[in-house]
Amino acid sequence: MDPVVIIGGGVIGASLAYHLRDHPRPVVLYERNALGSGTSADSVALFVWHQSSPDESSHNLRARSWEQYEPLVRDETLSFEQIGTLDVAKTDEEAENLQSLTEDIEEFGAEATFLEPDALSDHGIDPTVVAGAMFTPEDGYLDPSEIIQHYIHEATDEGVTVETQTAVTDVVTEDGRVTGVETEAGNHDAAAVVNAAGPWAPTVNDMVDISLPFRHNRGPVVVLQKDESFSLPFVQFGDGMYFRGEGRNQAFAGDFGASFDDAELLNPAGARSIPHEFYLEIDDRIQEAIPRLEGVELVNEWVGVRTLTPDGVPTVGKTEVDDFYIAAGMNGLGVTLAPAVGEFLAGVITGGSVDDDVESYLSPARFS
Repeated sequence: MDPVVIIGGGVIGASLAYHLRDHPRPVVLYERNALGSGTSADSVALFVWHQSSPDESSHNLRARSWEQYEPLVRDETLSFEQIGTLDVAKTDEEAENLQSLTEDIEEFGAEATFLEPDALSDHGIDPTVVAGAMFTPEDGYLDPSEIIQHYIHEATDEGVTVETQTAVTDVVTEDGRVTGVETEAGNHDAAAVVNAAGPWAPTVNDMVDISLPFRHNRGPVVVLQKDESFSLPFVQFGDGMYFRGEGRNQAFAGDFGASFDDAELLNPAGARSIPHEFYLEIDDRIQEAIPRLEGVELVNEWVGVRTLTPDGVPTVGKTEVDDFYIAAGMNGLGVTLAPAVGEFLAGVITGGSVDDDVESYLSPARFS
């Protein structure tokens, strides 16, 4: 029996393999490098109830993901550090917008509070240079490698095949329907193919002549360290710069990168470097607003590539090519949404019951 083929071994591909583990057809996952070596490895791995633009459908997907994550955190299969998110306002206008956003998020059912400046010193922020912040205390970070290992272990125990160091070089179609894939190791028939290739998703789409409005941005991250221990929530500013506590005495500092309008298609394998100006911007922001990080030293750095969509919503579901599916364009929310996306798409592929609202919300057809 021809298999369902998943292209991509990050958190999304691994989640889908797990949710398809009971499929009557064989399931084969191909990863061009090592599992989790792409965008998942470069992620700061947040699970967030926080939203910058209120969207109840997005909240509901997060809730479905947490329903799956929570028991795994509780039994210590997955580690989770609940540090909370501070969305910091530097002007009165930003503060008013965040107060309104706080009310919206609370209406969805998430815990959110607007904090006045004086309350922010407890979180490491200088209260004299900010106008307040929205605090979502239940946010935190996971470990992408643990998520992938769990999903892949459970999937392979049920017969899913995982092939690493095996790039898919072409998707074969006949009369508008997927019939197989070509890999560096040979050609293979397929009953269905899923593009879960992260930043490589546009390249895979080109193999079947599908055009979806994906773009990339670069997300620089530096790791900062102090000798003494400290704590820091996930702190984000309106200009896209963020900081996130990591363990006992480290923090990540990064930038969300260009918006969709300013982004472009990149070569995911291309060289990536952090401009010197970014180090200066980080130092300036610490000196200006985050006294808790004064005296840190830079100990590591990398640049990730995110895949963006025009509306900031992932693209998940059927495409115009029969038996070719997609789960890409996570807009930096791959870790947050992986369980819900895998569960939903598995239902679509197997012909199971799926939520019509979720289907229309995520559908690639919304760009037609």
